[in-house]
Amino acid sequence: MIVAKRMIAAGRVVLGPKKIKGGYARIVSQSDGSGRIETFDPGSRSWQVAEEDVSFATVWAAPVVSALLLEQLTATSYAV
Repeated sequence: MIVAKRMIAAGRVVLGPKKIKGGYARIVSQSDGSGRIETFDPGSRSWQVAEEDVSFATVWAAPVVSALLLEQLTATSYAV
């Protein structure tokens, strides 16, 4: 029996965001089928490739961040 591998588009968030070490992390798919860990940088309000000290196990075990909090983190203020 042949089982088809489920393809996930590169750049798609597979898991997260989750709360880790006073910050936020997520797992994103890559074009070769593997995943990479990204952490949220509050200074630039963008996701960056994580440092080596963050593991997949840490991200999997961490608590989920609410969609509202994520929206507030990434929102850009245009107040004048």
